[in-house]
Amino acid sequence: MEPELFRIVLRYEGLDADQHSIDLNQLGQSIQGAARLLGSAGHIAVTGQYGKQQQALSVRVLAGPADAHCYEFVAILHTVNPALWPALPVIADAAKEASKKAVTGIVNYVLAKLGGRKGEMDVAGEVAKKALEEMGHTARAGMEAMERVATGQRPAARAFVAPVGQSCAIARIGSADDGAFQIDKPTRDAIEAPELLEIGHTATYDILISELDWKNHTCKFELHDQDDPDHRFNGEITDPLIDTPNNAYSRAFDNRQWIAVLGKARLKEGELERLYISDIAPPRVLLAPAEKA
Repeated sequence: MEPELFRIVLRYEGLDADQHSIDLNQLGQSIQGAARLLGSAGHIAVTGQYGKQQQALSVRVLAGPADAHCYEFVAILHTVNPALWPALPVIADAAKEASKKAVTGIVNYVLAKLGGRKGEMDVAGEVAKKALEEMGHTARAGMEAMERVATGQRPAARAFVAPVGQSCAIARIGSADDGAFQIDKPTRDAIEAPELLEIGHTATYDILISELDWKNHTCKFELHDQDDPDHRFNGEITDPLIDTPNNAYSRAFDNRQWIAVLGKARLKEGELERLYISDIAPPRVLLAPAEKA
């Protein structure tokens, strides 16, 4: 069994929760959302970096027994790699306390940001930054990682707030001393509000084309620096070069070679939904996974 880091309480109050019960479907969604948020935040606390794919995270999130105080669950975070954790007991205890504050602060920063609660966002953000610095991570890296959680984990936040306003009146992850706040129905509505599509600026992307339709000018590709190596993205090639025989795109596809392209990303909920490829970019030296910093 991996070493336990700390425990964080998930608390639901009001409506059904006051009778020590809660809608099981909504609770299932909520716990899964909380697990994804806590897993990403825990990975930041341990490594200082953002991680989205659950199988690649440096922590595991386990469930403790439910408690009848309104309705409570205990989330238990464990380290996957004990070598990442200090060995001396005194240092380890301090690191556990700091990591608990960091994780609680990060999760509540994300929930407050998505829920339009600026005051609570500022409080949780300060708690998280201070705790991350105590663990040896830079404030800048910590903030960048927190913003990536806010961008990439909106679906998890929406899942966590599923019971609010229906089977419970408020929900909370963690202690108020660590930056946690009560999520009510207006906050849930803000978190669940539809997010508009966003079009990014022209940038260079290193892609590996796995499917190419020269007639419809569409493709599927892998990004060089992505969390899930098995995931494929959709692309649309607007470059007129695609209509010429033996062009750079078809050669890269035939030879299974990486190609640098210029394109604008269409984002949905912060995630790449489609890339509009306008031109070939100057080739770049790509590092193998083991060589990445």
